Amino acid sequence: MNLDEQFRVIFYSFIYGMFFLFTFKLFRLIKIKKLFYKFVLELIFFMLHVTLFYFLLYKINGGMLSSYIIIFLILGCISCHLLYFNDKKD
Repeated sequence: MNLDEQFRVIFYSFIYGMFFLFTFKLFRLIKIKKLFYKFVLELIFFMLHVTLFYFLLYKINGGMLSSYIIIFLILGCISCHLLYFNDKKD
């Protein structure tokens, strides 16, 4: 993987981390009382995101997964949480 691909992967991993957290916050708004249905919907939700993220990686660098990709995905989630979803109690 060349340097240009690495920068694109880092950037898109960071942005996808923000997208994932945003959709996860929306997903949590859905109230489901039955534990089994909630489990199945969460499984589908996470599998959809894993598939979408891997498809993005496949388009950028042929699907190579490195440790820094996971790190920047997590950093994107944390940044989005701190910037947009910080629950401040005044």
